[in-house]
Amino acid sequence: MVKTIFDNPSGILALIHNCVFIKDGEVWYRDFEREIPLMELARNLHKAYGNSEASAMNDEALNDKMYDDSQFKPEEDIDSFIAIFYMALIGMAENRERLKIYETTGLPTTAYPEVLQECIDTYGADKQIDQAIEEMSELIKALLKHRRKTVQLEGGNVNPTPDTDLAKARADILEETADVIIMLTQIIMIFGDRDFVERIIESKVYRQNKRFAFAIAAHNGTQLSQQGLQLFRGQTIE
Repeated sequence: MVKTIFDNPSGILALIHNCVFIKDGEVWYRDFEREIPLMELARNLHKAYGNSEASAMNDEALNDKMYDDSQFKPEEDIDSFIAIFYMALIGMAENRERLKIYETTGLPTTAYPEVLQECIDTYGADKQIDQAIEEMSELIKALLKHRRKTVQLEGGNVNPTPDTDLAKARADILEETADVIIMLTQIIMIFGDRDFVERIIESKVYRQNKRFAFAIAAHNGTQLSQQGLQLFRGQTIE
């Protein structure tokens, strides 16, 4: 998929996806000439087109007013139009932040998931599961070959891999990783419940984050609770 999130958009298409963003916990709007807090933009719009008294409100009062105004039809009331515009930009900014995280650290994916579904429909779920197992084994082999080559170049005592340099071994890992991601996507399609998978991932990452926190606390001499000790040791808490 084509990357869409940029901190410094340079063209109109890039600006479309990045005209609002979050900075220091606040939503900002930008065009090619300026960056301005969204709340300030809302005040300017009220002053120019809507309720001029609203432009003098503090942030909390103006936010409450726009929430109330959003309940009316925007084509019949300019204050309602400004309120809905304001809330839509907040939603865009929050979605941009989520997409930014995904494009930076998330697993790569395809813009054509329907092709993967067609593979399942054409070849059958069992064959695609077998293919997933095969691709995962190929990734394991590529990782082991890279490790052996690294040790070999460092002078270690391993079976030599004469036909593979380190750059090719790395490229093989990335290619096999792509194959595994393609197959894992199909595994989720076959067994369903993507939301469940995401919840489990979040739960496990959160638990690991807590372990890091407990480790820091232990290093600093802070007393840990019994539950904290269990988490730090990787034990299950009932």
